[in-house]
Amino acid sequence: MLSRLLRQVLFTLVHLAASLLVAAQNVYRRFWVKKYDLSTDSVTKYDIQMILEHVPKMTKRLKHLVLLADTDQHTLSDLARLVIWSLVSGIPYISFHDITGDLKKNEEKFFYEVERNKKGIPGCIKWSNKPDLNGYTNGIQAHTVVINIFTSDDGRPKIAQGIRDIAKGIIPCSRNFEEYTAQELDEVLSTVYPSIPNPELALYTGTLCCTHGLMPWQIRLTEFVQLSLDNSVNIKGFLGALYKYNKCDQRFGK
Repeated sequence: MLSRLLRQVLFTLVHLAASLLVAAQNVYRRFWVKKYDLSTDSVTKYDIQMILEHVPKMTKRLKHLVLLADTDQHTLSDLARLVIWSLVSGIPYISFHDITGDLKKNEEKFFYEVERNKKGIPGCIKWSNKPDLNGYTNGIQAHTVVINIFTSDDGRPKIAQGIRDIAKGIIPCSRNFEEYTAQELDEVLSTVYPSIPNPELALYTGTLCCTHGLMPWQIRLTEFVQLSLDNSVNIKGFLGALYKYNKCDQRFGK
């Protein structure tokens, strides 16, 4: 009885000590970022220099990056800098999972903010859902980044609508059995979703790691990495996340 009580007391003390350490670390990081973070609302030469210095050292090439975008915490400038950093890093696809829904409503404003940050930086930026907003670089061979913006409506509701369209004959689908097969469902998804690779890295800010409705089969191999604790977006956090992804050893069930 005494030993059980002693274990409970020790467990409580260890838990309390760990909570105090985490709280102290959070407070320290918040004050440290506010005091020393020199990031601006535009991409700087320092940002480009840091990317060109560190990215070539990374062995794993990222194809698709996702950011859980919260417009209550992230400004359009924050998100625009991520696009330019991805362009310079050679990441061909970047997607924003719009948690609040405001980013998709302000996609044109977001386009102008990206173009403002892109000035003088070679590369081609394509907007998957807005081909009329695509920006190109004339006569310069450089990287291309494709931007997608998704919301929770692009998850289960969009799939359900796709199934209804099949039932109504709007989307043609060859049926061999009474029940839908995985291949037939994949054909449906290919008609309602853009042809992009599954994301390998998802970035989030703040203390809570949540998928916010990202489709399970798309993120089954995705690494979730915290970009910052205080919802800030800066070049050091971006490069740190890329380094963490490079250190991940995916065993694929082995």
